[in-house]
Amino acid sequence: ATKLDTRQAGIKTLRESKGEVALPVVAIGGINAGNIDEIVAAGADAAAVVSAVVGAEDVEAAARQLSQRFGDRGRSGTV
Repeated sequence: ATKLDTRQAGIKTLRESKGEVALPVVAIGGINAGNIDEIVAAGADAAAVVSAVVGAEDVEAAARQLSQRFGDRGRSGTV
């Protein structure tokens, strides 16, 4: 965990936020291969991921696997 003293927002808050703002919404915190599809389905334009990538045996493969879940949405040409 990168932040110990914080509150969880959750999928419901992500969906609500996406519906209320005209800016890209970035999900952050606790995101991994097991929940990335739910994050994408809730409308996130991107995800900030730390542990699921830096803790992987193959960092590049882990980053690619997660970023590919977003398809072409917000593609910057980098992993």
